[in-house]
Amino acid sequence: MAALDEPNPTRSQLGTLFRLRGKLTLRQFTRERGRIIGAIVVILVFAPMILAATIGTATGYRTLEGQWPTALFGGVMVALWLIWLGFPIIATSINESADITRLLVFPISRRDLIFSTLLGTLFDYPTYLMLPLFIAVFIGFGFTTAFPVVIVAIFLCYGHMVLIGQFISVAIGGVLQSRRFRDVAIIVFSLLGSSCYFINLAFQSGMERLVASLSPGQEEAFAESFANFLPLNILQWFPTGAPARAVEQALAGSWGTAVLWLLYSAVLLAALTWIWFHLMNRLATGGGFLIGGRAQTEKEKPAKRKSNRRSPLDWLPDDLAALVGKELRSAWRIPQRRVGLVQGLLLPVFMMGPFLFSADFSGGRSTFPDWFGLTMPLYALFLFWSTSQNMLAWEGRGLPSLLLSPQPRWRLFLAKGMVFLLIAGAPYLVVGGAAMVLLRDWITVFGVLTGLGMGIATLAVTAVGSVIFPIPINLEAKRTRGAFQSGGNFKTGCATMTIIPISILVVNIPAVAMLGAAFYFDLPWLAAVGALFSLVYGAGILYAGSRLAGNLLMEREPELVATMKLPEE
Repeated sequence: MAALDEPNPTRSQLGTLFRLRGKLTLRQFTRERGRIIGAIVVILVFAPMILAATIGTATGYRTLEGQWPTALFGGVMVALWLIWLGFPIIATSINESADITRLLVFPISRRDLIFSTLLGTLFDYPTYLMLPLFIAVFIGFGFTTAFPVVIVAIFLCYGHMVLIGQFISVAIGGVLQSRRFRDVAIIVFSLLGSSCYFINLAFQSGMERLVASLSPGQEEAFAESFANFLPLNILQWFPTGAPARAVEQALAGSWGTAVLWLLYSAVLLAALTWIWFHLMNRLATGGGFLIGGRAQTEKEKPAKRKSNRRSPLDWLPDDLAALVGKELRSAWRIPQRRVGLVQGLLLPVFMMGPFLFSADFSGGRSTFPDWFGLTMPLYALFLFWSTSQNMLAWEGRGLPSLLLSPQPRWRLFLAKGMVFLLIAGAPYLVVGGAAMVLLRDWITVFGVLTGLGMGIATLAVTAVGSVIFPIPINLEAKRTRGAFQSGGNFKTGCATMTIIPISILVVNIPAVAMLGAAFYFDLPWLAAVGALFSLVYGAGILYAGSRLAGNLLMEREPELVATMKLPEE
């Protein structure tokens, strides 16, 4: 910020703000090198999709006939506008530029602040989704007589998309930043994302039933009504749909009408910009957000009376019972952990549902192969690893306070291991019990028990890994993925996806070997011995792993506290 208040007649304020935005983006990757891996994943996953969408829309603009090229243009622009409108609500602010409320104290013109906000989005991920689609619009309509209108339309659409996200963040920021909204948003949208498979199945089933119910005459009537449908009549009233109508009118030679539609969109953009800037001034001067901006006075809660009820944890030593109770309360009260708990209960349905729905259990036998029981240990490894990874970081900002306690460090990890065993073991045993009832063979029974022991051993590996390769977690994030957005360093990101899983497999080789040998030589007694060995072996490994993790923690406490500290905004 110092560069803004230093007089320099040769440097424009807008250029300084733009360079500041670039430095902030670069700092995200230099200070948190773990984000580099996330950026690579985003490129590999979304780049082909964006390229396909760009090619598809550009082809549609040039090859479709009648009303459909401009209707497609309007549909794409309105869809992008709705994404930018809803993204601050379901996740976080799209524009990660410098906090403009901090810039209002400097003698910067309103024009430079607004343009810096627009240009700053060139460094944001969603912009890379939007710009190729704008290029497709230029390819489709830019080489026609409507060239001037197309250029203005693209800039208007870009301005509307950027400012609508900013407006939503400022207008209802108090609601979006409230803990209650964050808790509800994390659970709702995480469960919605987890159920995409079933939503897709329901949609396909509904479409198939709709097509099957149409008679030949109805199909012709449906096709005729679709051909007469004019989507642009609806889309034109949206801020980013009006430019599409302007392009259509310009292509038809109605330049006056095209200009009117551009003016309609421009007036909406100017009004939105004026309201947004005044809301920013209100926020900077202490007026708070437009909705939910003022803190409510907290009512005094009556002190809770001590209950004399016996706890299920009374059989544990007092210190271990207190640690386990704290972990259980934390697993439910922290929204991200609550989502993990609910998803852990639903994960068996998502993974095994398609197999169970497609299987045939008629005649007392199923269509599952004989070796299906061998997949239960693999399922256990995945479930226990995904549930318990980075377990120490779930303390969040409370980690330094926890380390001030005189408890032996290995007891902390033993308590965490017991809680994660409950969280991951419950859904695993539900799936395992269902598999044993349906398949009724010895390999499934002993495979489930062997997998449980392997899951317990997995907790030891993740305990040690959480000390050696920690990743700070933002427990205040509004989304599940945002919890890990701090990313850690590059070494940690690579180790989390390679060294930890490989170590889990190596540690569980003895149990896997006995189960595999029992299946290969058809020796049920060996599988029974292997299952018992796996449970005892897993408990021993968990104890040894907790000891090792505790010793490592004592050696690395200052370093871990510094690593777990989230970067300052």
